[in-house]
Amino acid sequence: MDGRITQDAGAEDAPAPATLLAGYQGLTGSFSARAAARGGRPVGFPSFDRLLRALTASEIDLAVLPAATRGAGAVLEPLEAIARLLEAGGPPLAVASEIEVPVRLVLAAPHGVAAPDVREIYSQTPVFRQCTKLLARLDAVPVETHDTAYAALRVAELGGTRAAVCSEEAALEAGLVVLEEDVSDVRPNATRFWAVVRGGAGVEPEIRALFYSGARLAAAVADAGAEILALPGRADAPVRGFAVVPIRLLSKVSGLSARAAETFVWLGPAPDHVPPPRLKEAPRATEVRPATVVTAGAFAVGGGRRAVIAGPCAVESPEQVMRLAKAVARAGATALRGGVFKPRTSPSAFQGHGLDALRWLRDAGDSVGLPIVTEVMAPSQVEPVARLADVLQIGARNCQNYDLLKEAGAAGRPVMLKRGFGTTVEEWLSAAEYILAAGCRDVLLCERGIRTFERTTRGTLDLGGLLAARSLTHLPLLADPSHAAGRRELVPGLARAAWGAGADGLMIEVHDTPESALCDGPQALLPEDLEQLLDEFGLLPGPTDSVERVRRAIDRVDAGIAGLVSRRLALCRAVADTKRSTGRPIRDEAREATVRARFEEALGADAPNAAILADALISLGLEAEGWLPPAEGPLAGGKRPERRGPTPVVPPGPPTLPRS
Repeated sequence: MDGRITQDAGAEDAPAPATLLAGYQGLTGSFSARAAARGGRPVGFPSFDRLLRALTASEIDLAVLPAATRGAGAVLEPLEAIARLLEAGGPPLAVASEIEVPVRLVLAAPHGVAAPDVREIYSQTPVFRQCTKLLARLDAVPVETHDTAYAALRVAELGGTRAAVCSEEAALEAGLVVLEEDVSDVRPNATRFWAVVRGGAGVEPEIRALFYSGARLAAAVADAGAEILALPGRADAPVRGFAVVPIRLLSKVSGLSARAAETFVWLGPAPDHVPPPRLKEAPRATEVRPATVVTAGAFAVGGGRRAVIAGPCAVESPEQVMRLAKAVARAGATALRGGVFKPRTSPSAFQGHGLDALRWLRDAGDSVGLPIVTEVMAPSQVEPVARLADVLQIGARNCQNYDLLKEAGAAGRPVMLKRGFGTTVEEWLSAAEYILAAGCRDVLLCERGIRTFERTTRGTLDLGGLLAARSLTHLPLLADPSHAAGRRELVPGLARAAWGAGADGLMIEVHDTPESALCDGPQALLPEDLEQLLDEFGLLPGPTDSVERVRRAIDRVDAGIAGLVSRRLALCRAVADTKRSTGRPIRDEAREATVRARFEEALGADAPNAAILADALISLGLEAEGWLPPAEGPLAGGKRPERRGPTPVVPPGPPTLPRS
């Protein structure tokens, strides 16, 4: 008997990937099982020590252990198991990643047992540390078990005036009745799990953790800004624990080492380790480093900052580009685009007005406070264009024009590189390598559609390729739905798809008279179309004298809120139906506290208003659920609970939003 607990992996969250075996301590239905399912196929073990032995013996690919909770800090038992292995000189380990799992603990008991009657509460010791208020209120005896799911099974087996603190899933699986929900001291609660793998060459962890003992080392890592997960001291090591060091702070602890009677062990490579690039042919473009943020004045994209570059395909006249600059700025765009040299399939097509148009574009951008982006087609154009343009664009036709790439990379300006029609992702990144090797650190990559057998669109917007590039490069990734579509009516949908897929930004063509445009009129959005699209994306309108423009943006926000409230009320009714069928009380004040806390966290600077908004939603939810104050009862005239905030007006169903 190897001590492994078998489990049906399908009972948990969908495993990814299925070929990996992710071990955890506990039973099906536990929070650890949920976390393990995110790393692979879950395999349960009866103890943390047995779990780690399975890892070191290569029985599993990774071990998923709880490391810290929002409510109680360090989870001592699994961390002690890791410490014992390290102190015994065991094989090297690495914390490959962290998995955060929301934790919503419930108090559950056999049928017929009320909360005031509970005399014993079964659960894990770490859970008891997170539920001190519940234990004090019920004055029940805590009974320790090795797992929350097992606690539920044990209570169901023993019966009597016992209860378990566990997940709702474990309670229902054991046939218990939920007496109270969300019983943690801190709400919303969550547990951070460590995905621990065997250490050694080739391990590139997402987080950097270390084990220490000794007061000097503890003070040093704390002073460096690391998160300390302290363990109980011993006579031979009164100060000991683990530290999680953010990547940006690694240099502050790189010189630390153990002295006599101290321990200092990295769970993974030492901080001076330089991980290899993801593609050795493109070491700069695929360097393992934090996401690059490219800036040009107020324009910033990458590393969580998102941007929209908008404007005409071609700069046709000073008046035209000035009108469109005002329009895209008002819509909320963060940079102005416009072609001054136009690469066209036919030599007889409009080729652009050259450097004169560049000056018109510069004046238009300055008038509305937007940086300008324009294309260079030949090495000889780079120097004069770079004098006025904020960002140089390399078009799809020149994606592998290496002389142009090198010249643009040495110009001292950010460079946006569009993917070629038939360029693979690796070839695209290798092209970016030329720009980076020439000295430019601010490179943006733009997916603009590849050439496939499809003829109904100008190109095929390869969002799969964009996401693949995301996993390989630190550079910002944008999408150009205009050139991919070639048709105005398709651009908003492709823009939404790229934005939803996580593109750092978009490049969109806009024209106020597309039927008379000198270049690519059929794919250009009207200014009002751009306004609606950017309102959907949550970009704030730019400077404008029009109150009506801003109010239209507010109206779209209100429509979205109304639709979400309508859906929330439908979900509240579903919750009420479930509670009635299982005999649970409709109102859950602990849950209401969690909702308020979540709104306070989300609203940030506007947190003082969070309680008003949360209470309005809670009151609407109680009405939808059919809850009445106990003192009035169901026959007392149907009076509703008093609201603490203003009465919101909600339409009977989700609104129909205008189509773009």
